[in-house]
Order: sequence, then structure tokens, then C-alpha cells
Amino acid sequence: MASSISGDRRQQLINRAGLLTIAVNVSLTVARGIAGFLAGSTAVLADAANSGTDILATLVVIGGSRIAALPPDLNHPYGHEKAEPVAAKFVGIIVTLAGLATAAGAVQALQAGGEPVGLLAALVTVVSIGAKEALARYLTGLGRRLGSQAVLADAANQRTDVMASAAALAGALGGRFGLPLLDPLMGLLVSGLILRMGLGLYWQAVRDLMDRAPDRETMVAMRQAALQVPGVQVVGELKARVFGPGIYAECKVSVDGNLTVAQGHRIGKRVKGAIMRAVPECRNVLVHVNPYPGLPEEEATANESGEMRGGPHPSGGGEAWGGETDRPC
Repeated sequence: MASSISGDRRQQLINRAGLLTIAVNVSLTVARGIAGFLAGSTAVLADAANSGTDILATLVVIGGSRIAALPPDLNHPYGHEKAEPVAAKFVGIIVTLAGLATAAGAVQALQAGGEPVGLLAALVTVVSIGAKEALARYLTGLGRRLGSQAVLADAANQRTDVMASAAALAGALGGRFGLPLLDPLMGLLVSGLILRMGLGLYWQAVRDLMDRAPDRETMVAMRQAALQVPGVQVVGELKARVFGPGIYAECKVSVDGNLTVAQGHRIGKRVKGAIMRAVPECRNVLVHVNPYPGLPEEEATANESGEMRGGPHPSGGGEAWGGETDRPC
């Protein structure tokens, strides 16, 4: 769950992480390229190219987060926060392509009978694994702190590089100890793990773009916050959807039917504030205030029709959801 970090601070943290990730990957690309060239290892050279694609993925994440931080406008009244899951989707595609490339290289090496790799390549690969694992852990912690699927996707992308480097290291050791086929075999195994991760990232982004509901704990926190507002008799239908790093919710509450419109409106405003304080990621809450108990004429209409759209009113009054007119509070 994301913390209540300001938009500017959030973007600053993402930019800083992106620049750090690019710097690490540029350094590793150069080091791997030199080691691969001196050792005559196509596997290590391919590993260097993989670090180059990681730079592209990070640029996508930075770009997506910057677009997501833009304020709402006439064409995007709900803001641009879905740009983050779009960026995560692209990273998922990049990771999937990296998995396919790893598999193709492993099959080619298997057909060629493997390739012995020198000590220099092995040492560079060990350094790469350590650096990439540290970077992946840093990005994972930041992504969870910010509630950013794009940063989490970039963290997963860095971890695929750790797995690919581990396969390259196995090949280097195998080559030195007379087991050159260990490299392509490990490559096939790692490619399967990378493909699984890439497809998982892609599917998670698709779920976010389809307005999935928040986790159960978040929904419970919203309902409890609304119930604790003085004057609320019943919390009825509560819906919420994930919108990039944010959440948008709709809540129906029942209050004493003898209250004035202004009094009911004030209670609705308090419900909105309580929910947004309980769940800092919540960007807005649309609150509809119902009378408690339900209106007699609406109960009679519902009973005559024999069907209440959306089910009975939670207060027991039998009000049909479909006939209501919502207003923001």
C-alpha cells in the first residue's frame, strides 16, 4: 500500500532511482562488453546487450511516471495516473522479449556444443550479479513504498538480469571444468523463469488498466472509516477501483431520514474525508446519501415490481439502487 507522499516528492524519488538504474546499467554494459570481447564469449556479450535493454525499460518507467504526474485536464478529467500501468505493461513486454532472446541463445549454444568462458568473464559476471541484485532490492522497496507498478516492474526486470547472469556464470564455470553444455542448459532454465516473470508483469498491468478492485484489507479499511462517522446508520454499496498508483471509490451511506439535505450533505463530506484519511492512496470518493429507513413509496414500487435492481437496500428499507441520483459530497 502506498504512503501519503506528495506528487512532486514521488516523482523526485522515481527520477533519482531511474538515474541510478541507468548509471548502473551503463557501467555494466561497458564492463560486460569489454570482458566478453577479451574473452571471446558471445554469452557475455549477449549479457551486455541485455543490460542495454534494461536502460530502455528504465527510460519507459521514468517517462510513464512523468506522464502520470500531470494534473487533470479537459481531455483527462480523472488525471493521467494510468500511464504507470501502461509503462509497466511495456516493461513486461521487454522482459518477455528478453526471455525469448535468452531461450534462442541457449538453443543456439546447445546446438553448437557450448562455449568455454574465461576467468575474466566469470569475475565480471559475479560483480554484475551483486550489483543487479542490490539494485533490484532497492527498486522493489521504493516501488512498494510509492505504490508504483512501473517501478516494481523495473525491479523485476533487473532481477531477470540477475538470473541471466547466473546462467552465464554457470556457463563460465562449466567451461573451465569441462562442462561447456552447462551454459546453454542453464540458459534454457533461466529463459523459462524470465518468460514467466515477463508475462506476469504484463498481466498485472492489464488488470490495473481494467480498473481492478483494491485488496480486501483496503476495502475493509474504507468501510470501517465510513461506519465510524457520526450520523451514519448503515454503509451500503462500496466500490473502488485502482487507477495507477491511486484509488477512486464510490460509497452509499444511510442517514436519519428526518435530517435536512444540508445535514445529510455534511455527513457525506465527513464520510469522504474519513475514507481518504484511512486510505491515503484514495484520490476521491463519490458519496451518495440515502434516507434511513428507505422511503415507503420506493419500497412499494420495488415490491410491486417483484425485483429490485442491485438487490435490497442494506438498511432493510428495500430501496432500489437503480432509481437513485448520485451527487458528489
